[in-house]
Amino acid sequence: MLRLVGAGVMLTVMADTTATTLAVGVLRYAPAGAGMPLGDLVWLTSAAFIPIAALLATAGRWADLFGRRRVLAVGLVVFVLGGIATVTVEPWSYVLAARAVQGAGAAAMIPASLGLLLGELPESQRRGAIALWSSASGLGCLLMQAGGGWLAATVGWRALFVPDVVIGVALLVACAWLPPGRRAGAKGVPDVLGAWLLAAGIAVVVLAISKAMAWGLDVVWLALAALALLGGALAQARHHRLPAIDLALWRRPRFVWGWLATWGFGALSYGLLTVQPLYLLHLGYPMLEVAMWLTPTSVAVVVTSFLAGKVVKRVGAYGLIYAGSLLCGGACVIVLTQAGPTVWGLVASVVVGMGVGALAPGTSVATTLAARPHQYASAVGAATMARMVGGAVGVAVVSVVIDHPFMTGPFAGLAGALALCVAISVLIGALALTKITRLRPDPGDVMIKVPRRLLLELRMTLATVAAEADALLPVETRTPPADPYKDPVPRPRTAEPGPLAGTRGHTH
Repeated sequence: MLRLVGAGVMLTVMADTTATTLAVGVLRYAPAGAGMPLGDLVWLTSAAFIPIAALLATAGRWADLFGRRRVLAVGLVVFVLGGIATVTVEPWSYVLAARAVQGAGAAAMIPASLGLLLGELPESQRRGAIALWSSASGLGCLLMQAGGGWLAATVGWRALFVPDVVIGVALLVACAWLPPGRRAGAKGVPDVLGAWLLAAGIAVVVLAISKAMAWGLDVVWLALAALALLGGALAQARHHRLPAIDLALWRRPRFVWGWLATWGFGALSYGLLTVQPLYLLHLGYPMLEVAMWLTPTSVAVVVTSFLAGKVVKRVGAYGLIYAGSLLCGGACVIVLTQAGPTVWGLVASVVVGMGVGALAPGTSVATTLAARPHQYASAVGAATMARMVGGAVGVAVVSVVIDHPFMTGPFAGLAGALALCVAISVLIGALALTKITRLRPDPGDVMIKVPRRLLLELRMTLATVAAEADALLPVETRTPPADPYKDPVPRPRTAEPGPLAGTRGHTH
């Protein structure tokens, strides 16, 4: 049940994200959204990304403090209510508000589900659980792409959000059979002010990125406000007993490196997820055929994520990250050389799925297992926050480049977006390669290096002490000298009866 609910949460969140990108594509070329620029339509995605990115770190911290099952159940309730509102309300502003509510629910669901999963499983099964949790995101994307095209073509774009509501209700019922999850046991009032400052700061950052082209230099004031808010959250964390930000995580270099890789993965994956349907719809393909073209990518994500869980112990998390970035960048280069959908384009879509399937578990393992067991939900929240902030950046930049291309040709905007994806892939690969070649232990994982000369001196000293102690014993109880070549491990003496025989404790 733990694995089922944990995978179901990630499946639902990714299906919801895929439904949003499909809905943006449908509205882009439908009468309902014909008069709206792509930057405004993309807010269907950004409206959910902002609260997810803003609340993930705080939600993960609170899940560790107050119970992971409790936070998971609250998140599911909020997510379901937001989904119902998205399907039923009419004004566009209300739709965006409902998407924001869903994002707040997802922010609680994600860290609580994986934190509960890792906290209840033995250490030998945690990497496999992370791989299952990551591959479920590809399965959610696959199912939505396979059935979402039919829903959008026959019912309408709002029907894309109905499956999320149904699965969310089923997961909420299944929470009754889950263990409550470990709690940190800390007493006191949580840092509510720090949580609000952190959420507001991240929300302002995402807003500034999304509106950079539309608002011009005015976003500078937003950037300054974001710095002030984040600085206040850090100041609160340094002095509060139960801070909203777990500063101990950020003192671990392994976590910081994984966080950076996760940020790049979010920008790359969500940027590609936005470009793919827009590219095919731009060519005039109907929604059902678009879904068929996207299905191989999702199949490759599911299969590769499952296989990556088997090999992560051999190649390491950063080996997977390097391979995934290489595959994604190479696939984008292949697409840039094609004039339209071809066999090579289909091969490239499969390679993209393989790359994302390697990056998802690689980044999850690199960040989550860098934390202590009592920090799992906090680490998941902070890492997924990086992924969502990166995703918001990727979606915003891709939409800006498509509307304001810097390249020439019939597909100038889409080609520019793919070129940016290649650049992000190169950065992720360089980061992973740097980490592979420059491994350093964390401050909490101290490795003591002793020179061989000191070890030999210690061995001689111990041998001298043993010889002097043996000389003080009666002749009949002495241990014969051991031959280091025949018997390198000395045999223990056999206990003999003495004045202390029969008393408690050792007899010699």
